Amino acid sequence: MNELEKIAGELQAAHAEGMDAVELALLSREKMGATFGVISFVAAFRHAFGIPLPVLQRAQAWERFGWGDTHITDEEFRAALSPWLTARQQQDD
Repeated sequence: MNELEKIAGELQAAHAEGMDAVELALLSREKMGATFGVISFVAAFRHAFGIPLPVLQRAQAWERFGWGDTHITDEEFRAALSPWLTARQQQDD
């Protein structure tokens, strides 16, 4: 198991325990440490939840990441990712 698979598994487990998109993003940043960035965020969430790339490209503008000039709020971040997290949860149930 590589590091990406490990992080994805931890994100899936945390989501199954009730973490929302914001909490999962903060967890991924914590787990990845210095390797956390746009590519690692996209890769981890895509691998863990099958979220399409255009959705993740929008989500990477989250204000807490501080990447780029355009920023979205916590609520916009949750709204962008929640449908995919909900779909994943329903698959697991």
